[in-house]
Amino acid sequence: MAYEERSSDGSSSSEAQDVYANMVGGKTPPAQTPGSTMPKHVPFPEHSNTSEWLSELIMCAFTMGAAIVQFINIYRTNWWLSQAHTRHMVNIELIDPYLRYLILILNTRRLVYCVLLAKVKANEKTQHIIRTAIKYTFGGLVQLGLGLCALKLYQKHSYVLLLFLTYPVIIYLLIFGFQLEPFLRTRFELPGVYINDMPVHSCTTNAVRIREEIETLRHDFNKRFKQLIFTSMLNAYYSGLVPCCLAVNVNYNVMRAAQHCIIVCLGAFSLCAAYLYPARYSDILHRATLHLGCWQRIDRDPAPSQLIVAASAFTWSKFTAYGHGIVVKHNGGLYRSLGLVTVATPGNASHVRFYKLFHNPTVIYSTLATLQAAILLVEIASLSPATIEWHFVLSISFVAFTSMGAFFKLVRDYLITKDLYKAEHGSTPPERPFKLSLRSEFM
Repeated sequence: MAYEERSSDGSSSSEAQDVYANMVGGKTPPAQTPGSTMPKHVPFPEHSNTSEWLSELIMCAFTMGAAIVQFINIYRTNWWLSQAHTRHMVNIELIDPYLRYLILILNTRRLVYCVLLAKVKANEKTQHIIRTAIKYTFGGLVQLGLGLCALKLYQKHSYVLLLFLTYPVIIYLLIFGFQLEPFLRTRFELPGVYINDMPVHSCTTNAVRIREEIETLRHDFNKRFKQLIFTSMLNAYYSGLVPCCLAVNVNYNVMRAAQHCIIVCLGAFSLCAAYLYPARYSDILHRATLHLGCWQRIDRDPAPSQLIVAASAFTWSKFTAYGHGIVVKHNGGLYRSLGLVTVATPGNASHVRFYKLFHNPTVIYSTLATLQAAILLVEIASLSPATIEWHFVLSISFVAFTSMGAFFKLVRDYLITKDLYKAEHGSTPPERPFKLSLRSEFM
């Protein structure tokens, strides 16, 4: 299937192929080799997705609750005793008010920003201007509030506290640079085609465009993974560790407080993973993977048959889509196509990793669901009757209860993708829960 696409210098892709053929001294490579066909995609089943504002609300409630529970672990009182001088559960007067303000601003910034963006209703040009104004105005106010709280805390404590408070800022600059959007939103769009914060997959036979789409999706996945790691660590740092660092002249169980930091980090990781990588998102990357394909290097074995294979192999062309089992030579190596259609660059490690990761996304959700189940079991097992304390029971119960939502989503995504890709590979038909959503024909 030939195609005519004008390049930046005005020449067509067919002319570029002729130039390439003259350079390698071979015949002009075809646009598609025999056996290469368009991959078939099973329609993704309709199921409810958590909106952005609801996800931010859940994460805000989780982080605020984690901070409150940590304050209870540190500043708890024996309020139930008759000789106690207080009837309050926590010595609130010992908690620095500016620390409370700092944690409140950090944990609510994304929810407030999401609500502000949701209120913007205008045409496309005006909406972009208003959203930009809101981003820099609100972002400036948040940074001003955080700076004021840090200054007040610095005046009351030592230089070491300044290092504790600014350490995540240094990590943020190393990961995201001077971008403001990742600080205010969990999901933010890269340049490209997006609908409702989701990248759009375009089915095409153009090998160059497929690789460009793969690069966009790869950068989007890496950006989400950076956000996943940073958000989970930031929430555990300010909601769990910083209150311990500012606990002056207070005796508390250090091991219990440290365990709370760890389980908060794991809980935030699960919630962010379920939010940033829903099943519909992985299906978009899976569809792109079917178009990308993968190469397997076959010249490692110095057998005499390799000479025969090398003599009949194609010279790889970046303009060609290769069918299954086609052998090509590139940069002194022999490669065999593994996918139904392959346009990947032979020897490109990023293409290989992308294909292995999203060729079957069911493995991702089964791994995450198993990990989350193990975390829940460990949390329950840690409630030993011999060392049980009421505030520790509250801490474990809170994180375990909020983690159940992430566990439910991961298990649901696993079941959906498992049934979906069984239908795609032509094995057993979808089970009853998905018969209403999956049609028998392919798209």
